[in-house]
Amino acid sequence: MNEPHCLACERRVPKLGRRRCPVCGHTFRGAGWDGIDAHWRAKHEAVMPYEAFWKSLCRRHRAGDSLGCPCCLKGISADGPRQCPECALVFRGKGWEGLDAHWKSQHLDVLAYEDLLANLCPAHKPDADRTSGFLPLK
Repeated sequence: MNEPHCLACERRVPKLGRRRCPVCGHTFRGAGWDGIDAHWRAKHEAVMPYEAFWKSLCRRHRAGDSLGCPCCLKGISADGPRQCPECALVFRGKGWEGLDAHWKSQHLDVLAYEDLLANLCPAHKPDADRTSGFLPLK
């Protein structure tokens, strides 16, 4: 099965480090594509619609910076109730119960669920995914 055409790959945008616009080279802040939607709609909608651009990106270009835990970057404590790193929804209890369904229904345009889990630090990983051997941060 052929991978969809990725504008970022075609324009040789690096897959690691800070993200930059494949059309004008604008560099985005943070560990990912924060602000790409507003930037694209304001400056590059004539190139292709934003939704088509985002869906065309390969998985590696869509993923956030693997060196940054999204929860740590947003200042979400590992000790308290679990909180969505994108919209701050607080999950009931102390676990990640409901994260899968919530993320897939609300935030797949930001990052694939599998990539979200891969980017979480050991302290923020769901219990079933704590296979690194690190102790949780306190």
